[in-house]
Amino acid sequence: MQEMEQEGRKRWLWLLVPIFLVCGLIWYLLQTILPEELTLVEGQRMEFSMGLPISARSEESVEVLGVTTTPLADQTHLQLGTSIAAEPLAQGETTVTFYLLNAIPVKTVPAQVVPRTELIPCGKTVGVQMDTDGLLVLDTGYVENRDGEKKTPTKNILRPGDLILQANGEDLPNKETFLRVVEENGENPMTLVIRREGKEQTVEATPVYSPVDGGYKLGVWIRDSIQGIGTVTFYDEETDSFGALGHGIYDVDTGGLMELKQGKITESTLTEIVKGQKGDPGELSGRLETDQVLGEIRKNTEIGIYGTTDQTAVFTGKSCPVASQTEIHTGDAVILSNIEGDEVRAYDIEIEKISRFGSDASKGLVVHITDEELLEKTGGIVQGMSGSPILQEGKLVGAVTHVFVQDPTRGYGIFIENMLEEERAA
Repeated sequence: MQEMEQEGRKRWLWLLVPIFLVCGLIWYLLQTILPEELTLVEGQRMEFSMGLPISARSEESVEVLGVTTTPLADQTHLQLGTSIAAEPLAQGETTVTFYLLNAIPVKTVPAQVVPRTELIPCGKTVGVQMDTDGLLVLDTGYVENRDGEKKTPTKNILRPGDLILQANGEDLPNKETFLRVVEENGENPMTLVIRREGKEQTVEATPVYSPVDGGYKLGVWIRDSIQGIGTVTFYDEETDSFGALGHGIYDVDTGGLMELKQGKITESTLTEIVKGQKGDPGELSGRLETDQVLGEIRKNTEIGIYGTTDQTAVFTGKSCPVASQTEIHTGDAVILSNIEGDEVRAYDIEIEKISRFGSDASKGLVVHITDEELLEKTGGIVQGMSGSPILQEGKLVGAVTHVFVQDPTRGYGIFIENMLEEERAA
């Protein structure tokens, strides 16, 4: 009898395991599909359909945001999911909770209602120059000493992606300062203050004299600045601020988001267009006019760079309304781009796909370049065009962010709402 009971418990256990796994998978998918936050424009109703029995409620500050859920059904009255409508009533902040089967809370997200905004879409190509907040470690290697031995003084001490903040108690504004401190230190142990994964720590390393270089070395490759070409997306007349690129500036060697110490956008002169081809993205090549500063970069984020400018005459133009995500639709649109001289022109594109709840904000749109003149000159989207504003029906929709490597006529874009929210965040 006891054996039969044990067998019965085992069978139940084997039945429960797949049930728990399925429930866990559903929970994970819901966390991925549902948004992390909601930003809505005052007076602009937002409505979206869910292919699942998901409802939503505004849990507090209902005078700011009203949320209703309507079941969707076909002609045979089978429920196909729900339609969730959000009615932004007044500026302010609240929270929205999503429910499964109108009963099980699965996710609560912050929501804010912001005033309708107008911005000047730019499309101007500029030089981008950034200094890192510390010296970025690219890699470590060996130093050949006086006896011809290969020494690795920073192996397992420094890692790619580390930021060296101080050496022997001295701040390091640039690589030259670091090299000087190492040389003055000689073959003695020296202390380095580094930042690794957001946390500061102190490590110790001993330089090695290199007869080849005629000085003391730590066997570490570092970078203190980066520069390139990009496109300004918008200028805000009310705050004299700008947003550009639509994606962050990452170090090409470490793959990490560059930590900004200071930066600027400058005038630039385009010298060459390398046309994009399948498997080989093209680029805009140019010269940075470093003495002609247009603005200061305040922050480098995963969804763009943002800053302020006093060169207001450079960014003059006709302002246009910012489109909410629900106003954007697939179909014809244009991008503004600056690929010749100082002229910013509109080029035809098609918005092919809209992903309102994707995990990567810089890939909310899929766009297809259809303008024959632009295709002839660039092959489609090339590096340097990131940040080119997207307009649809007279409203600023977003910005181009990435190119499809296997098809340069297509690429991703970001919603302007996301960029504006990031620009206004503290």
